[in-house]
Amino acid sequence: MGELEIIQEGRLRIKFHSDGTVVPDVVPLNECCDMCNDPRMVHVEGLLKCVGCGVINRIDYGHHA
Repeated sequence: MGELEIIQEGRLRIKFHSDGTVVPDVVPLNECCDMCNDPRMVHVEGLLKCVGCGVINRIDYGHHA
């Protein structure tokens, strides 16, 4: 089996573990959308995209300042 993670719009994250434990958590703001603070982020074609507003977040160009 594995783990399941459900993230709600209000930053509540619930993790279901394979051993039957359920862990509620709050998504930190640095993991939320830069534009609208929605915590529901998905990876689409190598980019991190917000489910709420559709903005692309945190593009890694492979170099560091």
